[in-house]
Amino acid sequence: MKTGSEVNREIVRLALPVIAGMISHTTLNIVDTAMVGRLGDVTLAAVGLGSFFILVSVLVFGALNIGTQAVTSRRLGENRQEEYPRIVANSLLLAFVVGLAASAAGYFLSPWIFSLLSRDPDVVTTGIPYLEIRFLGLFTIVMIFTLRGFVFGVARVRIDMTVSIIVNLLNILLNWILIFGKLGFPRLEVRGAALASVISPIIGLILYLALVHWRILGRIARRGGSLLSSDIMRTIVRISAPRAVQSMSIFGFLVFLSLIGRIGVKELAISNIIFKAFNLSFMVGMSVGVASATLVGRSLGEGNGALASRYGWRSALIGSVLMGITGTLFMFFPRQIMSIFSGSPETIELGVTAFRLLGAFQLIDGIGIVLSRTLQGAGSTMYVMICEMICVWIVMIPFSWLAVERYGGNITVAWLGLYLYMIVFSLMMVWKFREGGWKKVRI
Repeated sequence: MKTGSEVNREIVRLALPVIAGMISHTTLNIVDTAMVGRLGDVTLAAVGLGSFFILVSVLVFGALNIGTQAVTSRRLGENRQEEYPRIVANSLLLAFVVGLAASAAGYFLSPWIFSLLSRDPDVVTTGIPYLEIRFLGLFTIVMIFTLRGFVFGVARVRIDMTVSIIVNLLNILLNWILIFGKLGFPRLEVRGAALASVISPIIGLILYLALVHWRILGRIARRGGSLLSSDIMRTIVRISAPRAVQSMSIFGFLVFLSLIGRIGVKELAISNIIFKAFNLSFMVGMSVGVASATLVGRSLGEGNGALASRYGWRSALIGSVLMGITGTLFMFFPRQIMSIFSGSPETIELGVTAFRLLGAFQLIDGIGIVLSRTLQGAGSTMYVMICEMICVWIVMIPFSWLAVERYGGNITVAWLGLYLYMIVFSLMMVWKFREGGWKKVRI
């Protein structure tokens, strides 16, 4: 039996490259917001709403990575590596079809979408071209997410770290060039930010495909027969579909931001900044959850449910501690952190209390994030979906709506709905993981 320290080391060994890769994504968001923030509050609010909608779209249509990781990690535990080429081929085909349809639909619907996201005409006018351009590159991000699910499932997380860092550094460089018109290029401002976010994932997809073939698939003797398999596709879709529906509930966070926007543009701008900074803590917890999902899935493939439970609980503890450390920074240095994104002291001051309270809730939020990702990796995606929808639409949104529309609450009162969501969701995840039914899910 593995000792506690051995379990901890294995979790950390897998989580650290994922954290590095995801932090590079968060760093990109921070730099992107800081650059766009120099263009004014209206532009910052527009890009914040647009990028958040793209994030939600990626989570919905990129949910195939959850099913891909779950299937792959089980095959890893079963020592069936010959299935890897078929898993990659079928998951990528699904991702291409779904992603291309979403890109086309999103591009043509962008004006209507932004009219729902904001009532401010300046924000809408600025945000529409940003969203249109971003949607053009959505399908490449969906395919990258699917490949990410595969490399996470085989515990080759350094591939994703390498691609993520390269792509995000390229995106930052392109932002600087295209937003501000450097190196002889025209000053494109918000359109430049969008173009940079489309070009860099295209390069990333090419690099990802090359590394997966070179380091994994090229070393596996291919079996005869077709790579395409309706059984593999159905399994991936069956596991991924609840995650996609769950991600649609995250549209509730767009509703939350829209409610904040009814208080004022400055409140919306600072809420966007708080979410950007929160992404740093969230990505740390999610990275530990990814490591946990792989280790739990592998253990279930080996038929060792007890070890799977140990990985899950240990991961939840590690994720909670790491997010708690990040939350401490939020509590003690709110103005300094928010000043990275905005040069307006008046705007920053509006968010100080809400940011500090967010930091205080990171310990409990870490437990919920890690265990939810672990349950998804074990195939228990339906339960996580139901809990997410309850916490967003029955807990968070009604509370925030009452705070804004009925009681004239300020930004701090409105944000209390999110903190209540974190508490309820984490308790639901703890109950399910202790109950143990997830060990019986067949993949």
